[in-house]
Amino acid sequence: MKVLILALLLQSLPFQSPQVRLDERLDNLQTANPQEAAPLIDEILALWAISGSDTIDLLMDRGETAMAAENAEIAARMFDHVTRLEPDYAEGWLRAAQIAFAQQDWTYALEALNRTLEIEPRRFDAYYLLGSTLEAADRPEAALDAYQEALAIYPAYELAGRGAARIRARLTGRAL
Repeated sequence: MKVLILALLLQSLPFQSPQVRLDERLDNLQTANPQEAAPLIDEILALWAISGSDTIDLLMDRGETAMAAENAEIAARMFDHVTRLEPDYAEGWLRAAQIAFAQQDWTYALEALNRTLEIEPRRFDAYYLLGSTLEAADRPEAALDAYQEALAIYPAYELAGRGAARIRARLTGRAL
C-alpha cells in the first residue's frame, strides 16, 4: 500500500532534468536574500558537481581530500586527470584553478578559470575566484569587473560584494 501511494505521488510530481532545476535555481538566486540563497546555493553547487562518470567522481573525491589535507601536489594531479579525461567538466577546471591560485600560479589559474567560464558562464564562484586572482595579480580594474559579474548572477554574494567594495575603495584612493 505504501509503495502504491509513493508511486502515485511521484507520478503527480513533474520531472525536472538537472539542467532545468539548475536554470530555475539560478533564476531564483537573482532575487533571493542571503537566507533564501543558502539552500539555492547548496543545490546549485551540487548540480554543478554532477559529472556523470564514476571515474571523474573518484578523481574529484581524491582531489578534494588532498586539498583538505593541504597536499596541493596530489590535488593538482587529480584535477589535471579530470580536465584531461573530461575537458568539458567545469568543476574540474574550477578546482584546478583553485589549486593554481593557492600556488600563486596566476597564469594557469586564469587559463583554468577562463575554461570554466567558457563551459558554464553562470559560475558565480568562478567569477569570484577570477576577481581574487586578478586582485592578487595587481589588476584591480579587471578584478572589479569579475566581482561585478559574480554579483550580476548572485546579487547577495557577500564575498564578491566585499571584493568589489574593496577594489572600488582602492581605485578611488581610499584603503580599507
